[in-house]
Amino acid sequence: MKTESLLKKTDVYSKMSEGIFFSPFSLSIDDMEHLILVNFEKDSDEFYHTFELQQASDKNGKNRFLVIAYRKDGSTDVYHQDGFPFGSQSSLLNDVNFFVRPMENAKFEVSADYLEVYFAFEDKTHREIKVMVKETNRLKKNPFFLLAPIGVVPKKPVSLPVYSLYEMSFTKQKYSVIEIEIDKVKHKPDTFPLPIDYAKNYFTRYSTETFNVDLNKNFHGPLLPLKPDKNNNIENKGINYELIDNDGHYEIKGMNAKNKKHQININFSPPIPDIICLKDEVIVDGDFNITTDKSTGRIGGRFHLQRLNNEIKLQLQPNKGWQPNEGRWILNILFLAVKVFKEWSKSYVWNATIKLNETEQPIMESSWERM
Repeated sequence: MKTESLLKKTDVYSKMSEGIFFSPFSLSIDDMEHLILVNFEKDSDEFYHTFELQQASDKNGKNRFLVIAYRKDGSTDVYHQDGFPFGSQSSLLNDVNFFVRPMENAKFEVSADYLEVYFAFEDKTHREIKVMVKETNRLKKNPFFLLAPIGVVPKKPVSLPVYSLYEMSFTKQKYSVIEIEIDKVKHKPDTFPLPIDYAKNYFTRYSTETFNVDLNKNFHGPLLPLKPDKNNNIENKGINYELIDNDGHYEIKGMNAKNKKHQININFSPPIPDIICLKDEVIVDGDFNITTDKSTGRIGGRFHLQRLNNEIKLQLQPNKGWQPNEGRWILNILFLAVKVFKEWSKSYVWNATIKLNETEQPIMESSWERM
């Protein structure tokens, strides 16, 4: 089945296709399930001002916990159970140190009406840290979607972190108890200035459904040939490709990856062409969009592709940022007032150089940078 491409074959290709294509893209999904951030910056500790608890399932389905302790000097200490299934935590934080801790009684329990979070550990200076969050009456909450601005942190990123936080909520002061104790000294949780859900809230916020995807991790090595089925589809390394058959040339119109609950979609207009068959000096410019299912918003950007001799340059820049589409005015005010939500991804740029040898085996070197 052939579908008309937005690219004219005679304008971009110098030879016939062999019925294969090469993809320069990758998508990696990590195993995090729950996330909560507890801020106490106005009543901070000597070293720490925020704790972030993450829950993930290991390969045996057992819950594992990790705590990111954000330091006042800008660095981070990560305390985690042995066997925690790491994603990109080390590359998303600056000046990070890792420490194994048992955290045997840690919990992140949530139901339609109730949240209970607890964790305790000894920090690297041998101080006992205990944090407890309890919230009741959750049935009256109206959770929202948020693209986590975690990408603002790394100075030398190794991917574009598309971290979707579903069922995101602030803890209501009226129905919540939050205890933060460091070396037997209690600290007060920060409050949030805006009335979310017509109520006063703590700045402590949590997601009961996280979906974290790393786009195009830095890479150096060969690209392998892929051969689609008769419907112009193929699945490879967890990515499903939607292809256009442009008179025998397979072009990437879109791709997606999913876990048990959620899916990420990336679409290109025009499609990414059949790179090894490109004419010399051809240039293709276009747009791309990144969305996740049931989300209120998208990341938008531009791509630029050019072939010079036996070298192909491909660049992705999400310069349109995250474009939220939230119906509640109070959240739109939040996204406008806190510019980091919309601005962080605009500073990212991905550059890939694909070299073709005599057998036209593509070798790619790619990386992300912050502008």
